[in-house]
Amino acid sequence: MKMFLLFSIMLSAPVFAKVIKVGSSPVTSSAGIYLAKERGYFAEQGLEVEITDFNNSGAPMTLLLSKGELDVGAGNITAGLFNAIADGQQFKIVADKGHIEVNHDYLALIVKNEHMTSGRYKTLKDLKGFKMGLTSLEGVSQEILTEKFLQQAGLKLEDVTFIKLAYSEMNLALKSGAIDATIQIEPFLTKAKMDGIATQVAGGSEAYSKQQSGALFYSPKFIKENRKDAEKFMIAYAKGIEDYNNAFMKGINRESVVNDMKKVFKYDDVIWEKMAPVGLNEFGKLNAAELINDIGWYEKRYIKKPLNAKDIIDESFTNFAQKELQKKPKKK
Repeated sequence: MKMFLLFSIMLSAPVFAKVIKVGSSPVTSSAGIYLAKERGYFAEQGLEVEITDFNNSGAPMTLLLSKGELDVGAGNITAGLFNAIADGQQFKIVADKGHIEVNHDYLALIVKNEHMTSGRYKTLKDLKGFKMGLTSLEGVSQEILTEKFLQQAGLKLEDVTFIKLAYSEMNLALKSGAIDATIQIEPFLTKAKMDGIATQVAGGSEAYSKQQSGALFYSPKFIKENRKDAEKFMIAYAKGIEDYNNAFMKGINRESVVNDMKKVFKYDDVIWEKMAPVGLNEFGKLNAAELINDIGWYEKRYIKKPLNAKDIIDESFTNFAQKELQKKPKKK
């Protein structure tokens, strides 16, 4: 009898083909991944997913993706990523992991409060001479957004000095005076304002609406050798995004979603109430036109060789997820 019960349990337990290794930046723009894992959507697809957090999601993650030591990367879009592709690496940008748009200003320009009260900062033109934080000095999406703000005031990137900092380090740098301003991300954005360190002077969408600032990347090995798992991963990810958008944009099951996210993100309740929601498109669809524009920007400044968008962007996985999730139940 005991042997029969054991055999029954073994048959009913999910069978995982392999562990899918994911590198992710531990910020709310990664909500789709963490919710998919916490709510069992990966397991539902028969996938076992192991997530490693990267405070700096640029070069370290790109290297591991190129080696096949990560199957999925989730982080900033950087010149390093494009240079690796130009050098022959075949990983792809496959899904949205954070974009800016109206009511989704999860990235914003903030200025040290001291400069606000002293009058040192009044308008964007006063950014001239400022030290600003940036997650990479070799080309990153937030540099493009910074340039857009500077251009509104007739300034150039050369009119400010950039200091390389992780998002998690920027608030302390503002407080100490190591930097004067920065493009900050949630939840550190809300925390900076709550702690009286800095003031938000403009939301990201005021300079560049729909910019694709973060993305999901698939390694070439994952795409070529485990395509079915890559497709299933996207279905689960899309379900995580749907729960996030329903909670934060429509108020559907918000308390339940927040409670699940709290298991990963240890933020105070007041931060959950005040922080701006991240832009995450349905089914993880990319803002491809804006992304292609940004690739052109990188090519002029940081990329060694010309690139073709089709060598970088692969929308087949989000298309697959959309098709599967939109299937109507068969009538009996």
